[in-house]
Amino acid sequence: MKKLVSLVLALMMLLSALPMAAAEDYREPITLTVFSQVANFAGEQTGWFAKEIKDRFNITLKFVSSNVDPNAFTAGVSAEELGDIICWGDTGEHFVTALDAELIYDLDELDLTPYTNLNTYFGEAMQKIRDFSAAHGVEGNYGWAFGVAAENGTWNELTDPTYALQIRYDAWEKAGKPALTSLEDLPAFMEKLQAAVSENEAGEKVYAYGGFGDWEDCVMKFTWDLMTFYGYKEADFMGVNYATGDIVNPLEEGSLYYRALKVNNEMYRKGLFDPESVSQNFDTYSQKLSNGRYLMTLWGWITGNFNNAERAAQKIGYQTFLIEDSAPQQLTMATAGGNRAWSIGANCQYPERALELIDWLCTEEGTIVQNYGPQGLCWDYAEDGVPFMTEFGWQCQEAKQETQMPAEYGGGTYEDGESKFNHVLLALEQNIPGKTYSYSNKGWPCYAERYATELQKAWSTDYANGAAHGIDLYRNTGKYSLVSAEAIAYAYPEMSQENKEARALFAPVMKQGSWNCVYAESDEQFTQLWNEMVETCKSYGYDAYVAEKTEQIHACFDACGIAYEK
Repeated sequence: MKKLVSLVLALMMLLSALPMAAAEDYREPITLTVFSQVANFAGEQTGWFAKEIKDRFNITLKFVSSNVDPNAFTAGVSAEELGDIICWGDTGEHFVTALDAELIYDLDELDLTPYTNLNTYFGEAMQKIRDFSAAHGVEGNYGWAFGVAAENGTWNELTDPTYALQIRYDAWEKAGKPALTSLEDLPAFMEKLQAAVSENEAGEKVYAYGGFGDWEDCVMKFTWDLMTFYGYKEADFMGVNYATGDIVNPLEEGSLYYRALKVNNEMYRKGLFDPESVSQNFDTYSQKLSNGRYLMTLWGWITGNFNNAERAAQKIGYQTFLIEDSAPQQLTMATAGGNRAWSIGANCQYPERALELIDWLCTEEGTIVQNYGPQGLCWDYAEDGVPFMTEFGWQCQEAKQETQMPAEYGGGTYEDGESKFNHVLLALEQNIPGKTYSYSNKGWPCYAERYATELQKAWSTDYANGAAHGIDLYRNTGKYSLVSAEAIAYAYPEMSQENKEARALFAPVMKQGSWNCVYAESDEQFTQLWNEMVETCKSYGYDAYVAEKTEQIHACFDACGIAYEK
């Protein structure tokens, strides 16, 4: 009997060990390389997010970024290897190149059933990429679009517009609350603000405005993005107003881009534009903004680098402003996602584990953790099931560079450990299906409580006529240009080979020429530099490129039912 019992116990132990062994084998430590066209980081993910991924999946992430190394994509194609996870900046030329080179995994070869969230939310987003690939002669499932919404037409921000003129309220108040009537009025307006706040808390010189060149390919971003305040969205380097059907050709004499260059040049000559802008990168720019050295920025999402509770109590910080004659672009979301995409690399040895990680990032938990840090430390659920930020979590969001994470959560600063993907799956600023709150903390009750500050109240009363935040200001004034979800989801076809070659020649000329115009020392020099840039670009085939791109934009208008002048 003892022998029989011993035998049964031994068999039970053996059987129980089998799945454990399989699990341990499945959970062997692996490194997944992420090739990204949108990440601002290269190297191994570290800190708290690295520990989350390691603890949950036994995965280490290594990033290769074409933002950091402009030659990264070409090198990857030459080596016939783009990594395990691919984050596309758009479904454009590079996606097609990788598709033709068979560098993207065909997900039809896998059983996608286990990936519940990909199946639930990304059906249309996968079909979109499937259709795009088929249109380029390749059948299969090569990824999915990014930023997927649960409902078409939802505005893609809850409180702070992505593209919005952000002005330091404290400087505006000290300057006597001047009016801002037009784009050309911006230098005089900012001159008053810089005179009112000429130094930061550390005694460093403050500039009205500054920029960097990291994200540029053809145009000067810190000039182009001024066009967004008049409703224009970038289609390559062209400006498209999907609300009015108008198109801006940047190098046309007197274009909105030309006017914006003139405005930036005037700010430079008045000492309002940071002269180091052309040589600094995103990190340097962000540090200066965090240190209070700029009084104006162009995006709502970056103001948290400076705004914090302590400053807000003193009515110091950025708030959304409107140029009186403007109508800023306001994006909406689509259930088919936007124009960026995710893929798995063709040579990925662990596609199932890559997809398992991605599927978790699509969960409520995964989305919140990736954006706000570890649960229990930075955020948690209240008794009513609604999430809230802890005080330490707020500290992490408001002082990312200074806040040290506990060693057991990966150590380093919060910013060191932030997810380096810089690429979303589910659109963050939307309500979670079936819930009363959003993925973003901006849709949690604690956010409104936190930012019902003296700064917000003063801005609401003195400037915004009672608006609670930037999005509220847009809605209340009606000053916005809505970009339809269909237009955002529209996949532009590949340009002709001849025009692609032409762009490769004129793009660097246009980029450098734009910066040269901003740094011109006189009106005469500006005109000379502008004419030289335009002449050179046209000699490389600029006009033919613009003509083909305009036809594509009109095709988008036709597909989306947008009226335009033919």
